Amino acid sequence: MHETEFVLKTTPPRLPRTAVERERLARTREAIGDRAVVTVLAPAGFGKTVVLVHWRRQWLGEGAQVAWLSADRNDDPAHFHLALLHAIRIATGRAALNTSANEGSSRFGNDMEALTGLLAEIAALGRRTVLIVDDAERLPEASCAALAYLLCNAPPNLQVVIGTRAPLDLHTAELAAKGHSAVLNADDLRLQPEETVAILRRRFEERLSLDDCVRLHATTEGWPIGLQLAIATIELAADPSAAVRSLSGRRGDIERYFVESLFASLSAATVDFLVRIAILDRMDGPMCAAVTGDAGAAEHLQCLLRDTPVLIAAELQGWYRVHPLVRDFLLARFEQLPRGERDALHRRACTWFAQAQRYPEAAHHALAAGEEAQAAAHAVKSLWSLRTQGRFAEAQAWLRRIPAATIAGDTHLRLLAAWADALGERNAESFRIATDILADPATESNTRFIAALVASSATGYSDHIGLVPDLFAAWPDYPAAVTEPVCELAWRNAMAHYRMHAGRTDEARRFLAVLPTGVDADAAMLALSYRTMMLALTHLWDGDAWRVRALLQPALLQAEHACGRRSLVASMFAAVLAPALYDLDQADTAQTLLADRLDVIERTSFPDAIMLAYRTLVRGALARGEERRALALLDNLAMLAERRRLPRLATQALAEQIRIHALHADTQAIGRAMRSLDALAAAFDRHELLPYRPQYRLAAALAKACAALAQHDHPAARSHIDQAEAVALELHRHAGILSARVLRAVCARQCEDPQATALLIAAVKLVPPESMVHAIGGEHPLAMQMVASLHRATTGLRTVPATPAEPAQAAAEPACRGPLTPKEARVLALLDKGMSNKQIARALDIGEETVKWHVKNLFTKLSAGTRKHVVDRARLLGLVGS
Repeated sequence: MHETEFVLKTTPPRLPRTAVERERLARTREAIGDRAVVTVLAPAGFGKTVVLVHWRRQWLGEGAQVAWLSADRNDDPAHFHLALLHAIRIATGRAALNTSANEGSSRFGNDMEALTGLLAEIAALGRRTVLIVDDAERLPEASCAALAYLLCNAPPNLQVVIGTRAPLDLHTAELAAKGHSAVLNADDLRLQPEETVAILRRRFEERLSLDDCVRLHATTEGWPIGLQLAIATIELAADPSAAVRSLSGRRGDIERYFVESLFASLSAATVDFLVRIAILDRMDGPMCAAVTGDAGAAEHLQCLLRDTPVLIAAELQGWYRVHPLVRDFLLARFEQLPRGERDALHRRACTWFAQAQRYPEAAHHALAAGEEAQAAAHAVKSLWSLRTQGRFAEAQAWLRRIPAATIAGDTHLRLLAAWADALGERNAESFRIATDILADPATESNTRFIAALVASSATGYSDHIGLVPDLFAAWPDYPAAVTEPVCELAWRNAMAHYRMHAGRTDEARRFLAVLPTGVDADAAMLALSYRTMMLALTHLWDGDAWRVRALLQPALLQAEHACGRRSLVASMFAAVLAPALYDLDQADTAQTLLADRLDVIERTSFPDAIMLAYRTLVRGALARGEERRALALLDNLAMLAERRRLPRLATQALAEQIRIHALHADTQAIGRAMRSLDALAAAFDRHELLPYRPQYRLAAALAKACAALAQHDHPAARSHIDQAEAVALELHRHAGILSARVLRAVCARQCEDPQATALLIAAVKLVPPESMVHAIGGEHPLAMQMVASLHRATTGLRTVPATPAEPAQAAAEPACRGPLTPKEARVLALLDKGMSNKQIARALDIGEETVKWHVKNLFTKLSAGTRKHVVDRARLLGLVGS
């Protein structure tokens, strides 16, 4: 091999223009920094090479010697060893490295001896050395054996990092058993929502909304090359937001990539197979074989999973789904098949699903094949499963195809139809049908109980939970004669919901703790999801954000994987998880969690979830200094409250508006909102809303306390605070207790009461340190100043003098930084000097992307929206000098 070819093989590739350093993967590199072998294993398009180039830069920055080798199919053992030698020479700058490899022997034994000599010389160097072998799947089998030998005999100062599209047989089991190897796979390399948002913000700034960014992430599913292709398409569009909504795999750069790159390497048989399985949402080998008639279906799937990004593992082992962009492309090809072949494929799919008693899918494929009578028959059988899985829109669509007379003459169908309509615009009609059946003396007992469940579901959506005891008056306990586990789950959820709003959260959790025997997770998916949400709500009510996160984060990931990001269940979980994350100092994550979901939450969720979602969005907007955005959100909430006739939502909107107007002592706006809030009081005297009357009193008292503080009417403020705290204690409502105690401390401070500090300390004790900025600062501006004064009084401030080893610009640093890490405090000190990210990176000898990460953390921790806002907030807290 010519010397110039070695130079090309050992030179790292240029980074793409769109590449960004991913802080999460940089932390992963640090976490596995002591492993002898690191394998980055993923199909094409996952950015393996980009990650390895970034890692190389980071290792070089730490003083390591880093060798790069791009493998290819011509690397027989002799050439492979020569290339290794050249890479190590370049990395170490030691031309004297001279082993028996220079003789170019091709005999296997001599190659092993040459490798041994090379390893010995690396050990003798004494410096940390990293060898990166990219595209390792191209290596011939004999060279893989040589690489395995190198891995198993590497000296302690050598770390080998391998990038490959396919698993390699490198005999590293012993290394793995000893904890000396690590593997990153496609899921590790997928972009997280926050990473996608950061990339798009860097490229498009504000031309794409947060909803657009998250929508694009959902479309590409974190596939890096997919995002890159999407960006190339969107950049050419006059309206980037419209381009995101219309993004398709059927045209433009994305289609060209599929045709010219992705599918060009596949056999014609495999491409034909893919086109024919594109009609399936989820698939496994036997299903694909039955639908396509291809006996080699399982082998096709394994090949595709191993060699391409086309397939994604589904929620069940051995099941897969096609990436949505790829599926869009494939469906365009499917539509070009002869009509007869398309119908035949749908018929076979219908038969398979019907035999598996998966009637919703069977009905879909029957309809696609033009078999309307068969589709209707399967649809009737599918209504129960569609309802229990939360697929209400599908259930309603099928119900519209069933003759009204058929439904009217069948009590079971009427109840199913009512249950499908309970969470939607036909909620009132759903409740009427259910209560009519419940009141009919001719209805047998079990059916009456199910009617009560349907009606209680409707009351949860309409916020009329005061009717729940009446609905179940005939059943003080769960009736043993009703043996369907889904029904027991629904009953327990309703009972827990009612008790939580009475402040009896422990009792609510006891109801939820009992799982019916024989419950099937798939059949009872929606009821189990509501159970999980209710458990989380009780913990949120008690102020335990940690438990909420532990409960809902894995549940949300599973729901997104199984049902989609914008599904009813995933959106509901996100609405309840977001305020917990916000309280745990993850404000950006909370906002991203709700992006492109609010419309689903508004349309399908219970009022509790809607209120939590809006509260999180409003708090985030205020923390970023976007008051107009916060008020616009509250106007939307007020309109939603009117549209759905939900006084509790109207109460929240008005109370939050009063608190915002009180910041500026806008007496006219406060007065208008206060009159509207007082007018709502009568609504909570109605029987169906009576359980919410204490919550109305709490919200109104806190809002009026803020208004009184704005007007310095301290007697009125104390009276409202007393009332609010009493109600909050009665309800065991942690957030209400905290708000009342913070406002009490603020009132004392305005009155120059010496007890103000003691009152603030009592409030601070209610929240963990990481929640302090958001929890205390979000209640009242003066509260944050009091926290800063308390911080200075209890810890003091000192200045750390610069040492010769430190850049002079980073000289000043607070000894006690509150919620900040030492590095964040140094970045903050440089921000205070007006330095740019690039200047900070030079001063601290770190990467610019790392600076951006620290600045982002400062935005979150200090509840700021701009760099100036960060410094102002830090000055207020005493984290930088005045």
